[in-house]
Amino acid sequence: MSSTQQHHPPAAACPGCDLILAAIPTPEHHAALCPRCRHLLHRDKHNPVVKTMALSLTGLLLYLPAICLPLLTMGILGSQSEASIIGSTLQLIRQQQLLVGTVVLCTAILFPLYLLTSLSLVSLGLLTRRRPPWLATLFRHYNQLGEWAMSDIYLVAVFITVIKMNHSATIDFNLGFYCFSGLVLVIIAARSAVDRTLFWALLDPARPGPEEPESANREQPRKHTVCHSCHQTLWLPQGQPPPLKCPRCRALLHRRKKNSLSRTWALLVTAMLLSLPANLLPIMEVASFGVPERSTIMDGIVYFFQDGSYGIGIIILTASILVPLFKIIGMIIILLSIHCRWQRGLRHKAAMFRFIEFIGRWSMLDIFVIALLCGLVQFGFLSTIKTAPATLYFTGVVLSTMLAAITFDPRLLWDASSNINQR
Repeated sequence: MSSTQQHHPPAAACPGCDLILAAIPTPEHHAALCPRCRHLLHRDKHNPVVKTMALSLTGLLLYLPAICLPLLTMGILGSQSEASIIGSTLQLIRQQQLLVGTVVLCTAILFPLYLLTSLSLVSLGLLTRRRPPWLATLFRHYNQLGEWAMSDIYLVAVFITVIKMNHSATIDFNLGFYCFSGLVLVIIAARSAVDRTLFWALLDPARPGPEEPESANREQPRKHTVCHSCHQTLWLPQGQPPPLKCPRCRALLHRRKKNSLSRTWALLVTAMLLSLPANLLPIMEVASFGVPERSTIMDGIVYFFQDGSYGIGIIILTASILVPLFKIIGMIIILLSIHCRWQRGLRHKAAMFRFIEFIGRWSMLDIFVIALLCGLVQFGFLSTIKTAPATLYFTGVVLSTMLAAITFDPRLLWDASSNINQR
């Protein structure tokens, strides 16, 4: 029996649909899924604490050279220009793109640093058995901000930039590129090594509140509250109000996310309104020998197809146009299902929502490509690349759709099908 199996409570509610489930030990190298909504409940991992600490510390060693050293060197007619991650981000701010620059700064620089720092501190605390109260808060913030650390997407943007500029200039890879590639691989491995169920159990082994009896009918709503952050199920006596904060991670407790539907609708409407200028206005300005030429998102996609780079064109088309469109349409279908109480295909809609959560971050790909080009192509009168108005609107679309997925509570799908109005 693995160490993870010892830390399951006798009964818990699925965070995806609120179904009450008895704890079933998860065999090593296996995963436990909710039988109703297919939400991943737990995946057993071998020695996760040691692996997480080793990988996160390795990432911290690579972090500074990966962020500060030049990734690429570009040469045109004897002139050269270098671009690093932090230099490209500062270039956006110099061009008065404060919101876009701040988003790139957070997603490509600050959040990856927080991810590595929090994982190293949490895993070190678990290994040394020193668990101050702030350690659980640190891990809660890691879970909330982990998807916003987009180093992997930035690396894909580097390759797209190289392919885009390879025919018009000479491109050389610098030491920063290899450090950054290693950093991305380490971050992916560190996140994969984390066993959230085990980590939370070790951070707070105590079991709050009475446990649900095994003989209870698990299909009926019970007096329980599930923490949205750590997924701890709190069982309470009838008539007793839930505590204001989770006793384990100190997050605010709500039976359902507060004003989930109205906030999700507002963010989706915002994304739809911003989509028009994001796709119709120019997103990038290229000035060659003093003559500016602006291009939209679709112009860039057409360029790759005409150049014969069909794979890159399909990637940009998918990430910049199809993914935001799919997210908006998919979330509208899910919200209408709740309002109209459509009970068919709930499992498929729940799977669609999880897919929307997974792909939402990849829409930042175009923004990272523009950030790199703005830092790399700075040759004065010879050639210069700047951002154009659509950059701001497209960033707003990405943020709105990602926040819409965060504010939505998927359990409302199952509430509506059971005629339970708990919005």
